[in-house]
Parts: sequence; C-alpha cells; structure tokens
Amino acid sequence: MAPPIYLLLFTIAIQAFAASGCFEIERNALLAFKADLIDPRNRLASWKSQNCCTWKGVVCSNTTGHILKLNLRNSYDNIDYLYYGKRPSALGGKISPSLLLLNHLEHLDLSLNNFNGIRIPTYFGSLKNLRYLNLSQACFSGMVPPQLGNLSNLHYLDISSIGCDAYDIAVDNFAWFTHLSSLRYLDISFVEMSSATYWLQAINMLPLLKYLDMSMTSLPTIPISLPYLNITTLGVLKIAGNNINSTLPRWLWNLTSITHLDLSLNEFHGFIPDELSCLKSLIVLSLGYNNFEGLSPKPFSKLCGLNTLDLTEVGFSGEINKWVEKLPSCTQQNLQILNFPYNNLRGNLSGWLENMTSLTEIDLNGNSLNGTIPLGVWRLTNLTRLYLKSNFFEGTITEVQLSHLQRLKWLDLTDNSFNVQISHDWIPPFQLKALHLSSCNLGPKFPTWLQGQTQLEALVLSNNGIVDTLPNWLWNISSSLVYVHISNNQIKGKLPWSLDHVRLQYLNLGSNQLEGPLPALPQTLSFMNLSNNLFTGSMPNSTFLSLQYLLLSNNSFGGNVPLSLCESVSLQVLDISSNELSGEIPSCLGMLQDQLLVLDMMNNALSGKIPTSLGKLGALAILDLSNNSLSGKIPSSLQYCTQLINLNLGYNNFSGTIPKWIGESLPFLMVLSLCSNTFSGSIPSEIVQLGYLRALDLSHNILSGSIPRSIGELSWEKGVPIMPFFEYSNYNVSAGSVGSVYLVVKGEAREYSKLLYLFESIDLSCNNLYGEIPDEIGDLQALQNLNLSINHLTGHIPDQIGMMHALESLDVAMNNLSGTIPQSLATLNYLSYLNVSYNNLSGKIPSGYQLQTLNDPSIYMGNPYLCGPPTTQSCFTNETIHVFGKRSHDRFERLGPDISVVLGFIIGFWIFCGVFLLSRSLRISYFSAIDRTYDRLYVAVALALISLRRRFREV
Repeated sequence: MAPPIYLLLFTIAIQAFAASGCFEIERNALLAFKADLIDPRNRLASWKSQNCCTWKGVVCSNTTGHILKLNLRNSYDNIDYLYYGKRPSALGGKISPSLLLLNHLEHLDLSLNNFNGIRIPTYFGSLKNLRYLNLSQACFSGMVPPQLGNLSNLHYLDISSIGCDAYDIAVDNFAWFTHLSSLRYLDISFVEMSSATYWLQAINMLPLLKYLDMSMTSLPTIPISLPYLNITTLGVLKIAGNNINSTLPRWLWNLTSITHLDLSLNEFHGFIPDELSCLKSLIVLSLGYNNFEGLSPKPFSKLCGLNTLDLTEVGFSGEINKWVEKLPSCTQQNLQILNFPYNNLRGNLSGWLENMTSLTEIDLNGNSLNGTIPLGVWRLTNLTRLYLKSNFFEGTITEVQLSHLQRLKWLDLTDNSFNVQISHDWIPPFQLKALHLSSCNLGPKFPTWLQGQTQLEALVLSNNGIVDTLPNWLWNISSSLVYVHISNNQIKGKLPWSLDHVRLQYLNLGSNQLEGPLPALPQTLSFMNLSNNLFTGSMPNSTFLSLQYLLLSNNSFGGNVPLSLCESVSLQVLDISSNELSGEIPSCLGMLQDQLLVLDMMNNALSGKIPTSLGKLGALAILDLSNNSLSGKIPSSLQYCTQLINLNLGYNNFSGTIPKWIGESLPFLMVLSLCSNTFSGSIPSEIVQLGYLRALDLSHNILSGSIPRSIGELSWEKGVPIMPFFEYSNYNVSAGSVGSVYLVVKGEAREYSKLLYLFESIDLSCNNLYGEIPDEIGDLQALQNLNLSINHLTGHIPDQIGMMHALESLDVAMNNLSGTIPQSLATLNYLSYLNVSYNNLSGKIPSGYQLQTLNDPSIYMGNPYLCGPPTTQSCFTNETIHVFGKRSHDRFERLGPDISVVLGFIIGFWIFCGVFLLSRSLRISYFSAIDRTYDRLYVAVALALISLRRRFREV
C-alpha cells in the first residue's frame, strides 16, 4: 500500500532541508558550546558556515537532518603524548548545557582533551538517546555523576582517567550502574573506587556486558563467590593493578565466553586451580605480578586457543623445559606471546622453544636460564620481540643468527655472557625499534651497522668496552630516537655543536671520556646523565620544562650555577657535584617547591650562605653541600624540609650551634654530617629523636660539653622510611643510593653511598667534649662504628660497650680515659679495628676471642701502665704497677706540684736577673756583699786549717 501523501511530503521536506543546512536550533547550540571552549590550535575553525552538518566532528542523519554524532576526540602525536604528556591540540574550558538542545544526539566523544579538572556535567544524564559516551583521558575530576544512570540506551561508556593525574575522578556508589541495562562496553580504569561497595553485584546486573576494564581503580576487595552469575556474555575482563589480596575468585571459572582475562598487578595468592582449564575460549591470559604458591601446567591443559600467556613475576620456579613440555601440543603450537620474566626458572631453551613456531614475542628476562641459544630459536621467523636480559646465557652471536629474524622489532640481550660479534659492514634485514645490548662485548669499535636503523626509538649499549669516538651520525639515524644509554664505556671525542633537533627524552652518556663544552640540548629531555666525563665550560643555561633528572657530577664545569635551573619546574634530581662551580647557591632554587627530591652540590667551590629559600623544598630528600666554602649558620628554614633523608654540610665554614630542630623536625633523617666546620656549643639531646638515623658525623668541630646520656635512646629502626622518594626510580635511580657520605671508619676516610641505610656510625672525634662516656652507649647494639677520639673524655671505658654486638670499629684514642680495658671487648665478634692509644689506661690488656686478632702494639701505645701482649710490658715483673681507680688523678695532675716548683724557679730567676741588670747600685752592693762573704769564709777556713795543723803536730 502506498504511503499517505502527507508522510511523503514530510520526507521530501526533511531531505530538502538537510540538503540546504542543519536545524537552526542545533546550529546555535553548537555555536554556544564552542563559545565556552578553549581551542588553542583552532580545531573548530570550520564551525562557521550555515550547514553545521559539514563542520568537523559533526555528523547528521541523512534522513532527518538532526545531529547524531559529535566526535571531538583529540588527535595527538604518539611520542609527545607518551613521553612528555603534551596535548597541544586539546580542547579545554567549559562544557555548555546548550548540548541539551541536541535531542537526537547518539554519539558524544570528548576524549583525550584537557578540561583541567572540571566536573563531568550532570546534565549529560538528560541526553536520553545517547548510545556512545567517551570521556576518557579528558582530565575531569570529582565524582562521576549518578545521573549517567538515566542513559538506559547507552551501549558504550568510557570514563577512564589515565593520562591525567591518577584518580582525578571517582565512583563511590555503583547503584546507578544497574540502570544501564543496554551497556556492552564499560571502561572505568584509573577511576578511584576505594570506597565503593557492592560494585561486583551492580556489574552483575548488566546482562549484555561484553567488555569490562576496572584496572588501577583501588578496588577495596573482590567477592570470592556470587550466588548467581548474570554476566555470562563477558568477553574481556581487566582488573589489573588493584592490589587485591585474596585467592582467585571462584565465579571466574563460570565466565565461559571470556577471551581476555587480565588479573595482573594484584596480590592474588594460593594455587591456580584446575578450573582455569574450563575457560576454553581464552585467547589472552595475564596473571603477572601476583604471589602464587605454585604453578602446575594442568590448569592450562585445555587452553588450545591461547595465544598470549603472561606469567611475569608470579613466583614461577623449576625447570622451564619440563613445565612447557606438559602443555598440550595445541597450546604450544598456537601460542604467540610467551612472557615468563622475573621468576626463578632454570634450565635452557633447547628441545622446546624452537618447537613453538607461532611465537612472535618471547620475554624470559630476569631468570636463571643458561646455555647457548639453540639454532632453532634464531629460525623463529615470526619473532618481533626477543627479551633474554639478566640470565646466564653464553655463546657468540653473529649476524648469521640474526639474519633469520627479518620481522624483529625489539631485542634485549643485556647482562648475560654473550659475545656479540657483528661485522661493521653488515646490513640487517630488520628495522629495530629498541636495541638493548648492555654488557655484550660489542667493543672496541662503535657498531656502524646501526646506521641503517631508521626506526630506532631506544638504544642501549652501556658497558661494552667501546673505545672509539662517538659518531655524529648517531643523532640522525632516526627521527623517532628518544632513548640513548651508552654509559660505562671509553668513548672519546666531543658532542656535536647542537642536539636541539633531536627529540631525545633519555640521554645517558655517563662514565666515558667525552670532553669539551656542552652543545645546545633537546628541550624534550626528561633524563640526562653526563657524569664522570671530561666536560668543561659552563653548565647549560637553558630552561628544560620536561627535565626531571640532571646528573652532571665529576666533570670540570666552571662558573656560577645557572639561574635557568630554577625554571625547570619538573626537576626532581639535580646532581652537579665534583665540578669547579663557584659563586653562591641560587636562592631561586626554592621555586622548585614540590618537585625537587635531590640537591647535590658537594665538592665545588661554592661560597656564601645557604639560601633561606631552600626551606620551601618540602619534598627534598637529599641535601648535600659538603666540601665547599659555605659559611654562616644553618638557616632555620630547613626545618620545613621535613622529608630530608640525607643532610650533609660537612667540610665547610659553618658556625654557630647545632639546631635542636634537626632532631625535632626531620623525622626521616638517615644521614647527618656536619663534620669539619666550626660548630660550637653542646650536642643537642634532641638528636636522639631521629629514629631512622644511620650516620651521625659531628667530628672536627669545637663542640664542648658532655656526650648526652640519652644517646642510648637512638632507636636505630630497621629499613628505610616509606616515602615517595624511594619510588622515584623511573630511570633506575635506585632507592639504595640515597646520596653518599664520607665517614672515618677503621682509621681511614671511606665513601659510603649504595646501601648506606645498612651501615650505622657515630663519629664525635676531634672536639672539646669532656666528662665520661655514658654507660647508656651500650644500648646501641646495632652500631658498627664509634669514634670518640681526640677529645677530653675522662673516666673508664664502659663495660657496657661489650653489649654492642655489631661493633666493627672503636676509636677512643687521645683522651684522658683511665682504669682498665673492659674484658667485655673480647666478646665483640665483629670488632676488626680498635684504638685506645694515648690515654691513662692501666692493668692487663684483655685477651681471647676477637681481641687475639688485634695484635698491633700501636693500638695501646701511650698508656705506660698497660701490660701484657701485644705490648712488651710484662705483668709479672717486680716493677711497681700503678693502678688508678675511677676517681684517681691523671698523670698531668700528679706532675702538677713538680711543674709548679720548676715554673716558680724559672720565673723568679728571670725577675731577679732583670732587676739586677737594670740597677747599677744594686750590682755594686751585691758584688761587695759577695766579696765580704768570701773574705769571711776564707779567713774562717784558714783559721780552721791552722788550728787542725797544730793539733796534729801536738799529737
């Protein structure tokens, strides 16, 4: 039957209208929407003409003329987006409610823009015809509005927030999800859900759901079982990165339609049950980064369709070949991606890997595999990725083996015992994106065969014994090159005059022999390590907005610290130590308030005072200004750097007293070094509040007073503070290297850097400390080094030192200590250095156990009343042994009267001589008196002799 005439006329009118333009009300709505947007790249330049259906991103119906789709998804450059977080074309601003006038809108995509933290509009819930809503990575914030639950026709919902600050948006109530009965696709990854309850019960009410991604959402828990399972059509389930601590949920094994299951980056534990084999539709299975107790091949026995198996760091151990051989042949033949890295797998690759002919990706990094690479592995022609890093493989690899891998894109053979020998005129049949060949004996020449790798993004050739000049062609081989790591070689020469045309994000040329001034550097740099070279001239005076790590230590850079560093607002680590820098520390460094974690300027020629502005660096963990010419007092503003772990101000000209706030305001301090300055006053007792302290060095100052008796209260808590600083290792800047410090240990200065938190030391030497060594020092049972030498300490060596079971080095030389050496020292099993010389110690030297190994007589010299081995003084001679009690006077006090007599005679004699020489009359009277006395004596003696002679004659 023919349609009614009015319907035909209406259709013709609509088509005619659509041909001439869009509806005026919808056009005006879009213009109002545009007016509230920020469009830095003028992406909406076409939104001018009358026909809005021709505007970019606008799609209208061919029949009704109404707007159906609004697709404003931002396009971006992959490298910029992935490495630098830049979105130069992103739309921003506000979202006008004029969109409500688009009554027929079915598709709305605002993804990958930057709305700078505004909330998702609640009125989106009134767009009742929406079937597709994509707000992913558009930088919204706040709670996801529950009004979205009104969109009962919605098939696709993506509100994931990765790419912006994590957890900018949140969901705390899942009740409204139950109304989305038509939903097929749901991505809420990187949405904060830590307070959400009954989330699985709500999701289970969506019977049409096929795709669910809840990765990195801080899920509080996961139900182990469900009374019934409604989401049986689910094909993709991703709940990775939620730290879920439980066994694997039982309801998983009823998802018989599932093809992609990602449970990685959680804390699932227990055994993988055999029920896993029920999921016969599985194509992708990722269980990596969990804590499974064992891994039997039986649960994988029926997974013939599996092409991706990821078991990264799951506690997988045993012989890898025996495990794989138990998999069904269908699984072995179909598997394309095999990821077993960072487990404890043993064995070799022979007899199994070469039979898995469909493999395209192999990742066996970080295991204990050995042997050579079988020839059959090199003939897996479909391979695009081969990762064998950090195993015990050996053998020679030549271009003959590599020539078979024509599709290879990623190769990592780092840290094995390979000997890669490739002729320099070889032309590879592949185009690599990443090449990692650290420690592969590539040298001595730089591999020229790399010149043809025009797609290279990452190049790692560190520690290869390369003794060659760095070729200039390296910087031009690929426009995609972003990662270059060629440290720990002997590469010579200079860098090109400019590198600003290269889009490098990571540059590590440390520990080579490069020289000359630095070139113009890429503004895209995020990490730069040029330390341990021979560079000269000034530091780069450019602003690097993306730079996070700048390591320039151990070169010969001179001049002042450039002020441009203060404008590098992303800077987290600044190490310019061991150069020839002079001038003052720029006060503007305080501008890097919440970013800067490490500031290391040690071993330069810096002068002036510490800027008070450094107190604004609230995230600072390491401040090392040692070995400069800095002066003044420690600014009180540093007490606001409450995250400090290492405070090293040694070897400068600082003065004043040691502030009490160091112990009160810096709770995470592990290293406090103020040595070789002119600090005075007493040691503040507040120091004992530093519960994580590992190294306390106050030596070579003019401190006075006694050692605080509360020193035994230092808690010496184990481990390291739990702080964001120890997670800053995006570029393998490990937590173990929390700065360095020079400590005098066992009589010599040593640098402690790596694993400093495992060493515990107190050095109070070379001061004016007096009084007794407190008995409470014996409570420091984890202390390894104690140096109290060259002070004025008196009294006994406490017997409680024998309780310091970890003590390795004890130095109390050149004090006024008396009494005997406690026998308890012999029980210190780790004691390998002892110095008690130049005191007033007496009695027999203890023997036995560890002291038997300390047989150097110089340990005890300067104590004349000590006896027994290893000295030559016997304890069994007739000589008087002087034993002094605890309150007896020292040798200087005993010699006091004698010294007073001698000094009195000398002073009296010179007073007499001075007066005698100045007075002539006195001299005449003096000599006249001597003459008279002489005459009298002479006459008396003469008369006495005459009288004696007469008596003898008479006899």
